Order: sequence, then structure tokens, then C-alpha cells
Amino acid sequence: MNKSSAKFRDVNEYISSAPKAVQATLKKIRTVIRSAAPAAVEEIAYGMPAYKLNGKPLVYFAAFEHHIGFYATPSGHSAFKAELAKYKQGKGSVQFPIGRTIPFTLIQKMVKYNAAKLQPLTKAGGLPKEILAYNQRQKSGDKKICDVLAKAIDRGLSKAERKVWHAHPVWFLDGNPIVGYSKLKDGVRLMFWSGASFEEKGLLPGTGKFKDASVTYTSVDEIRVSDLARWLKKAKTIQWDYKNIVKRRGKLVKLNR
Repeated sequence: MNKSSAKFRDVNEYISSAPKAVQATLKKIRTVIRSAAPAAVEEIAYGMPAYKLNGKPLVYFAAFEHHIGFYATPSGHSAFKAELAKYKQGKGSVQFPIGRTIPFTLIQKMVKYNAAKLQPLTKAGGLPKEILAYNQRQKSGDKKICDVLAKAIDRGLSKAERKVWHAHPVWFLDGNPIVGYSKLKDGVRLMFWSGASFEEKGLLPGTGKFKDASVTYTSVDEIRVSDLARWLKKAKTIQWDYKNIVKRRGKLVKLNR
């Protein structure tokens, strides 16, 4: 069905134009990409769904009469040469036959591989430049707090994706926001999206309908590393599904970890 000259306003319209029997597969591929690279920008390019990260192409996919085309650029395909060997391929593309099992796990791996290659360059400590820049903009006392928090979080959530999200540093696991900090008028607030379920006296639950809890620091000496390490450990297993809150029309569901 795909034609590069076709005009689609967005990915929703693209998927809706596909045969109904194929739409579920396209939606699943879209979900896998978004989960593997939540920071990617979604758009239509060359008449098909396209994803960019840090301004550079990440992956594309397209529906054809007999197959789903997946494009992870040449490097993304060469890194998974063995796994892709059983599929028909072109330069920078692979064809997953319609009617056969689509390798969603492999697609996820390819997306994550490309995303890792497109992450911003980092400096000392392995933190992205955008987080280092955020910390650097703070006044001396607040900067010390931010630096200590960033290093501790990065150590406690070593497999997390991290970026500046909604204007402040946030760490994600599988696309779900876990913890972040922000400069407020009265100090630096450390917030855990699911912290209200940690049952920790040191974390103050939010006043809204969500499950967040936070603590505000006015001095770096107030940070208790042992408490922070314990909270981060809980954050790995106690999570509410914020990633799909819009799809669930504002309803939060607890994840099983």
C-alpha cells in the first residue's frame, strides 16, 4: 500500500489507510518504537512513519502489499546481520512478511541500538550534555545539589534513559518516568513519579490524583545518600504506568515488576 508520493498528515492517518488486517501490526510496531526510544520525534517522511532522535533519522517503517518494510539505516541492520539473515533485505531495509510472525523483540533491539548511537555526547560522569548544562545554569549551592542527585540517580538507575524533559532532568525505565529533579523557588525538588507507594517518611506525597512523592533540598548537606539509594532501589520495582496515562484517559495502573 505504501507510496512515497502519498500525503499523510500523521502516523495515525497512515495506519488508518492500511488494510484493517495490517493495522494492528503497524500499531504494535509503533508502540515498540516509542517504548524503545521515548525521546524520538515521530513524523511522516518519504510517505511513511519516521522517527528522529536528536535531529537524526532513527528508524522508519512502511506497509506494502505482502510485507512490512523496516528501515534502521545501514548500521542498524549490519549489527543484527545474523538475526535478519532469514528475511529478504535491501540496502538499509528488511522485509517482514505479512501473515508471518513479526519479530517485535528484534525490532525493539534494533531501535535501542540506533538510539544508543544517537544519544548526545557526554562528559565526565557519563551524563548527557543537556543535563550537565541544566546543572551548570544553577547557582553554586543548587548546582552542588543537582550534581550530587544526578550522579546518585545515574548510579542507582544505570540502565535508565535520561534527558531533560519538560525543562528538567528526568530518568526513564522502558519509557516510564521514574525520577527527576527541578529548581524551585525554595530549593531543588527531587520527585519520584511513583514515590507515594514507597511508604517512605522522607518523601512527601503530592496533593493531586497521581502517585508522586518528593523531597526538597536547600543544601547539599541535607541529602542522605543511604535514603536516596533505598528509594532508587524501590523505584525499579514499584512503578505506576504514567507512559500510557493519556491512552487510559488519565487513569493510572500499577505495573507488575
